[in-house]
Amino acid sequence: MDKRTGRNEYDRHWKRVIHSLFEDFVAFFSPGLYEMIDWDKPPDDLDKEFQKLNPDGKSRDREADGLFKVYLKNGSEQWILVHIEVQGWKDTGFAERMFQYFYRIFDAYDKKIFALVIYTEDYSETYTPPRYEYNFFGTKLNYEYNVYKIAEQDENELLQSTNPFAFVILAAKKALYGKTAAQPTKLELKKQLLRVLAVMKDRLQLDKKDLLTLFIFMDHMIKLESHYQKEFNQEIKNWEGGTMITYEDELKQEARKEGREEGREEGKREGRQEEKIEITRNLIKLGIPLDFIKKATGLSEKKVLEIKEKLEKE
Repeated sequence: MDKRTGRNEYDRHWKRVIHSLFEDFVAFFSPGLYEMIDWDKPPDDLDKEFQKLNPDGKSRDREADGLFKVYLKNGSEQWILVHIEVQGWKDTGFAERMFQYFYRIFDAYDKKIFALVIYTEDYSETYTPPRYEYNFFGTKLNYEYNVYKIAEQDENELLQSTNPFAFVILAAKKALYGKTAAQPTKLELKKQLLRVLAVMKDRLQLDKKDLLTLFIFMDHMIKLESHYQKEFNQEIKNWEGGTMITYEDELKQEARKEGREEGREEGKREGRQEEKIEITRNLIKLGIPLDFIKKATGLSEKKVLEIKEKLEKE
């Protein structure tokens, strides 16, 4: 697995847990906003619209960005956009890109925006300030957004929380701690998290769906070599806390589901690419300028010229 593939997989698991536990997510990070929302009306996922607003191609391979539409209790048609970024590496242009996201979302929807960045790594001195500042001959701008750094969170507070999303943060923090640890240490971290989840299940009365969501996130955050993973899988069958649960069938189903979803997504991408190529061929035949074709299809100049050369040879 190359670095980009690993990054995308990591982002997808963050995105999945946020989507699955979205109400708990909002309650965890913004209790005030949570109280304003009418949760009887399901939030709308604006992922497709959000991808169209990406400031540039640099972030198109990032999977954890999210945009949701939520409805308020006051009965009006007004709604608030919740913009999420999970940032796991140093990005010198990040603050500027956050502002670009803001003004593009605001320009497209003209609605309230709650922007949150979750830093999943320990940046120490390389940490990017939670603001974008612009100053050019008296023209000034200061854009600030909410920031949450996992490395700085208190584990005891997370353990005492009544919000299931606290386990997500705890698992991410343990994964950060074990990032460079030896396999036996990582195995022990996963066992610790498993025991915490068993206790949380009973304390918070988690249903099977949420329990499985949390378990899968934790399982993917801390990767083990096959030998140690087998030992961990054995541990799953005998949870502490008086609970005996075997997740093998559920995990196999989840793995099959992931494979199908990734396969469908790959098929969609291939289908869209073929459709763009066919549209490009037809536009070239009609004598449409190449600059217009590039804008209309989103294909690169190199790709358009390649299609044109092939068409001329036919």
